[in-house]
Amino acid sequence: MPDCLQLGIGSWTLPWAIGVKGYPPPQAPLGWIGLLEKALEVKASVVQIADNLPLHEFPDQELDQLREAASGRGLALEAGTRSLDPEHLANYIAITHRIGARVLRTVLSGSLLGLRQLATAEKNIREVLPHLEETGVTLALENNEAFGALEFAGLIERLDSPHVGICLDTANSLGRPETLETVIRSLAQHAVVLHAKDYDIHRIDNRMGFSVVGTAAGEGRVDFGYVFRELHRHGRAGISVILEHWPPFTGTIEQTVRLEQDWLSRSTSFLRNKLSATQGTP
Repeated sequence: MPDCLQLGIGSWTLPWAIGVKGYPPPQAPLGWIGLLEKALEVKASVVQIADNLPLHEFPDQELDQLREAASGRGLALEAGTRSLDPEHLANYIAITHRIGARVLRTVLSGSLLGLRQLATAEKNIREVLPHLEETGVTLALENNEAFGALEFAGLIERLDSPHVGICLDTANSLGRPETLETVIRSLAQHAVVLHAKDYDIHRIDNRMGFSVVGTAAGEGRVDFGYVFRELHRHGRAGISVILEHWPPFTGTIEQTVRLEQDWLSRSTSFLRNKLSATQGTP
């Protein structure tokens, strides 16, 4: 494992360029080749391909091409999906291994869940532990509003496996709602990948409520210096930092794709500088 946090991008860094269901499609949708090239443009070293570019729809030959293309460009791959169904996870563990990735991120439904679903999640993960151990893949369960941060932490601690950890997202648990400090305090020690996502909070015009909106990294409420320091303090210095965005639809797909491209440049520049300052590199 590297001894410093590794900057990466993923398929949720540029969701509008890939295509968002229910909205106009981009004229030339971004595929995995384009995503690898975007990583090189911003000097990222990791690419996470998640559920909006579903790897299980790729034929085996294309999965092999992806592995070779990433390796030839000096890029590490991570895989991502959505679901804790054991059969689905077993398939994705095999896919993750095939493309040469070591991390498989998965996420549960975005609705609030209870203790029965938490027990089912534990049971399902235990069922695929032998596949994880055999392939050397680490399952990264992403925090969101499905469970509280302490519940996610308890799940990881009960499983007690080096092949299961947390994909620590800096924004998702707002839906619980839980503060970033609560999430970091509970989950930083279990993180195997970080989703670096920034946001701002505004009162709506009638002053009766708030709106949570995405921003480029460093331009919202997330204290990334604090996040990076806590990851280092908990011995998680070798994990990847995958930039993600919540860009708003700006009226046309062309304008929106240009916006997220601009965010990509600003976000990666900010994160690289913040990582260098935190890790004491020039």
